[in-house]
Amino acid sequence: MTDIHNASAATGPLTGVKVIDFCSFIAGSYSAMLLGLMGAEVIKVEPLTGDLSRAWGPFYAGESGFFQGWNLNKRSLAIDLLSAAGRAVVEELVRRADIVIENFRPGVTAKLRIDYDSLRALNAKLIYCSSTAFGAKGPYHKRPGYDPVLQAMGGAAYENIRYGGKIAICSVAVSDYQAAMLGLAGITAALYHREKTGEGQRLETSLLQAVMSVQSHYYVRALETAPAGALGIFPYRLFETADDLIFIGAATNKFWQLLCETLGVPELALEANYDSNPKRVAQREALSEKLQPYFRKKTTAEWTTLLVEKGVPCGPVMSFDEFFVDPQVEAMEMNPVIDHPTIGQLRVVGVPIHFEKTPAQIRHAAPLLGQHTAEILGELGYDQDSIERLRREGVIQF
Repeated sequence: MTDIHNASAATGPLTGVKVIDFCSFIAGSYSAMLLGLMGAEVIKVEPLTGDLSRAWGPFYAGESGFFQGWNLNKRSLAIDLLSAAGRAVVEELVRRADIVIENFRPGVTAKLRIDYDSLRALNAKLIYCSSTAFGAKGPYHKRPGYDPVLQAMGGAAYENIRYGGKIAICSVAVSDYQAAMLGLAGITAALYHREKTGEGQRLETSLLQAVMSVQSHYYVRALETAPAGALGIFPYRLFETADDLIFIGAATNKFWQLLCETLGVPELALEANYDSNPKRVAQREALSEKLQPYFRKKTTAEWTTLLVEKGVPCGPVMSFDEFFVDPQVEAMEMNPVIDHPTIGQLRVVGVPIHFEKTPAQIRHAAPLLGQHTAEILGELGYDQDSIERLRREGVIQF
């Protein structure tokens, strides 16, 4: 695994861009982290009690493992936003910032006076990204929500019937991470617009928009034409083997023929009932019963070897820990080891985008609560006595 030495200088394409992260949990936080991986300077503004996800286990030396996953390359400023002194610090940060990201429910930012209108008055070129659960308008706009709520309501949980046989919530926070990607895309587009015009702007996304956009193919509906053919692809599901499970992705006629050859039943691919995907989907249950006994004749490892050699898309079911040390993950530099100030060495997910000219990188681990408070205040012009006074008054923490 790659060993990363922390605190190296930023080299990514967004070097010099300044970001203020007011987020808790995943959606906004992961957007800000990706900006940080690409070279931006990210200041995570936290309440004195910290980002709420700091309380999510497992814990390593008292630090949340989950929090480490979406807060790399950030500095933490722990501050009371409701105090006048805390407000003054934030206002000075905003004047110097390029981007603000928040994921509060609608109305909360106005109470904290960090809403777009308040901050735009301080910095007209500010790009302000809001991420909510259900959106900023409509009957649910003030309704709280987490990813599983949107998976349940948005069809993602229901569609798992096709792959696992029953309704299930995916362990991956698909709407959270998709909202983060939408936020990142919107922010970079807004930066490009600002380069051309000098204008800042507000952009919004939500878990609702995220869970729909990541399943856009399922939501297509003709208004004047009736649908024809069964939904989906087959074989495109898990099968039981002699010792475990394997996913088979025979999404085309070519892969279907190769699969049948590997199973030792090439004639099955030529049967009129199964010679096209629509026919296979229409008879998925009967075809599953025909295929399943063949898969039980060998182990997952044996089938994986045979099918990969044949060129059939497939994969064994693996745990996070198993996949994290897979040689392909290693080759893609996606399991580096970094240094954490209290945990020590920490293995994390690597940079998910590679740039030829401006390489993105992990510069340091997720911050301790308030770890950089004094440092950030010093950069804003506060002297040591002023910083100590703010700490004694309970405005800041470090």
